[in-house]
Amino acid sequence: MALFLVNSLMTISIIGFYLGYFFRKTDQKRHKVFNSLGILANLSAAVYLLGMKYLLGGIAEHQIYPTAPEIIIHTHRFFAAIALILMLCMGYLGWKRKRNLHVKLHYIFLPLYTIVYISGLFLFQSKPL
Repeated sequence: MALFLVNSLMTISIIGFYLGYFFRKTDQKRHKVFNSLGILANLSAAVYLLGMKYLLGGIAEHQIYPTAPEIIIHTHRFFAAIALILMLCMGYLGWKRKRNLHVKLHYIFLPLYTIVYISGLFLFQSKPL
């Protein structure tokens, strides 16, 4: 159930980010709403995962198991952390209306976040190996 919640929140976030990207030139209000939804869903999933891992006994206690070697999992987490930082920077820059850097960062953020999202779907399962 925990993995389903994490994957659901991450799916909501990626849909929000791509809908926000779709509306970037035609409807700034929708652009802001969808990207804000994406940020909120992503932060909710991140806080939930970190809470499980460090405060509630680890992710295995919640029936989430890695399906790849530890180095792959650490690599995934490293790029997820970079995507999180980029997401927060983009949100801040958009809020402050610093358009040039905001636009440049999306060329890095969207592909990176998509790769992290898809890899996360394959790197974890809810049943023990």
